[in-house]
Amino acid sequence: MEMPAVWRPPRLAWPLLGVLALLLVWKLQPQKLEGHWQLATPILIGLGVLALRYLWEQPPAVAMCGAIALSIFSGAWGQMGLGNLPINRLLALLAVLQCLLRAPGTVGMPRLQLRNVHLLMALTLLYAIGSAAAAGTLGGEKGFLGLWDTLGVMPYLLFLIAPAVFHGRRERELLLITLLGLGTYLGVTAIFEILGPHALVFPRYIVTSDAITPGVLRAGGPFQSAVAEGCATYVCAVAAAIAFGLWRGQRRRWVAAAAGLASLAGCFLTLERGVWAAALLASVVVALGTRTGRRLLVPALVAGALILGGALAASSTLSSSTGERADDQRSVWDRETQIGAGLRMVGEKPLLGFGWNRYATDSGEYFRQPFDYPMSGYLPGTLIGTPEVPQPLHNTYLAYAVELGLLGALLWLASLLWAVGEGVFARGPTEMRPWKLGLAAVAIFVLTVILVNPHEPPFAFMILMAWAGIALAGRQSNGGAVVSG
Repeated sequence: MEMPAVWRPPRLAWPLLGVLALLLVWKLQPQKLEGHWQLATPILIGLGVLALRYLWEQPPAVAMCGAIALSIFSGAWGQMGLGNLPINRLLALLAVLQCLLRAPGTVGMPRLQLRNVHLLMALTLLYAIGSAAAAGTLGGEKGFLGLWDTLGVMPYLLFLIAPAVFHGRRERELLLITLLGLGTYLGVTAIFEILGPHALVFPRYIVTSDAITPGVLRAGGPFQSAVAEGCATYVCAVAAAIAFGLWRGQRRRWVAAAAGLASLAGCFLTLERGVWAAALLASVVVALGTRTGRRLLVPALVAGALILGGALAASSTLSSSTGERADDQRSVWDRETQIGAGLRMVGEKPLLGFGWNRYATDSGEYFRQPFDYPMSGYLPGTLIGTPEVPQPLHNTYLAYAVELGLLGALLWLASLLWAVGEGVFARGPTEMRPWKLGLAAVAIFVLTVILVNPHEPPFAFMILMAWAGIALAGRQSNGGAVVSG
């Protein structure tokens, strides 16, 4: 089939983009044009425009891998001194625009295909946007970013473009390398964060964030969230297992094995019981689904237990922290109390819910004092100077039912399960089998961990939906509509 010609922006478009960016900085953050920033900001904007121009000529996989890797810093760009510039979101949007506008890097890339699952996703988004508009939360930063990152506009767009973007082995190899590098960084940083030396933790805001909650020893990494860190490190461990099975050459397989071990170390050092349970469940289920996995499952579990036991014996700090987390009852009380409040809210407004991002403001009156344990789960532990911001509901399924109603929650869940199920079970080339098994592991992990945790930073759903699209690469069209530039 003849492909449409590629599109390059006019030469003047890039300088105009730089001028527009400078005007936005002057309007939104004028302090970035004062003092030493008066010269530095225009230079940085110019370099950014040059980088965008370069990326426009590259395959969309480059921008998409960059977006996935940099999403670990989402929400922390200001802490890194970059003025809340959402670099990860810009790269993800760039990848989408490259596909829709037929950038030069899309030569030889299959056209995007619209299928029925995409229509369901669009309906889900329209419903959620309507809910946010009715609840008055659409204009709020948290409400808007939740719709964009997590529910979400960007995960659904990545699911749409991923089968075309990662249609070739070279592009999938780039993603594996990205995830292996990411897993190594997260794992090593988690080790330094928990066991030291803290001077080697980068960026430094991670150590600063840990110091705010003294006595709570959990690896949150650049996410500043142990659960998000656990999701990312487990995904990277799955990618390492795929690379170990696909790559040839002893040196490359050793690199994959080292990255996998670092990722698993980071996953454990989150000291989150939900993360541990989800990782074990996902790994065992997927292993039982393959002949090789069934043969290696018991030896792998024994080896893992021995390594873990040795690490606990070698580090009294790690052993003490692990024991404290295993015996912690406060988080259990939090979840039980929250679930009770959430169920009362669903009973109050079952069909349409309270509105997107309304749990924090509307849930207070639905908490009740239990008879057999202290009431907790509404406000975090009291810290000097910490505002009384209600905790998020630690059950994503129930949170969506509370805010979007049972109708919205079922739309969201149906979209997610349809996308994942199609990626795992749809027929495709034999070379995609490892990716389908990896998708199954990532999906089981995410679907399990969100049972006891709230909406998390964008990485988990972003990589899950992108992976579901990747698993469809090479699949023959089923008559769906074609999107072209």
